Amino acid sequence: MENNIFIQFIAGFVVSASFSIFFNAPKKSIFTCGGIGAIGWLVHVVTNLLLVDVVVSSFLGAVCVGVLSTNASRILKLPATIFIYTGMVPLVPGYGMYNTMQNIVTKNYGIASQVGIETILQAGAIAMGILLASVFSTSIQRVKLQRKR
Repeated sequence: MENNIFIQFIAGFVVSASFSIFFNAPKKSIFTCGGIGAIGWLVHVVTNLLLVDVVVSSFLGAVCVGVLSTNASRILKLPATIFIYTGMVPLVPGYGMYNTMQNIVTKNYGIASQVGIETILQAGAIAMGILLASVFSTSIQRVKLQRKR
């Protein structure tokens, strides 16, 4: 099982780093983008093994990506969107979308609606996780600035 998790981590890194190259991210951010995507995917995989609910796992992975992206943007002085977009790519429920469309085409509407609803919930959880992390990080930054004054 540890071997599979290691492979998942490497795959998340490669996917995120590749998308950062595809999106023309600055060269100094490619390794960081890959790391954020890999850690977010690892959180998703591990929590999915522990919690068994893919929606909650996607939410937690997205929160992780959001927090890491905000911190990386401050450290590297680059926009957080560079890290968020590439970090959330491994979390996107592409297979769920494909499976939904395949079941619609083959007229398995019951399965299509079940998989489609889960896919929409998963996508919504990713969006909410990144939003929550962004708001939380901004609030913490404001408190830190107010304490310095």
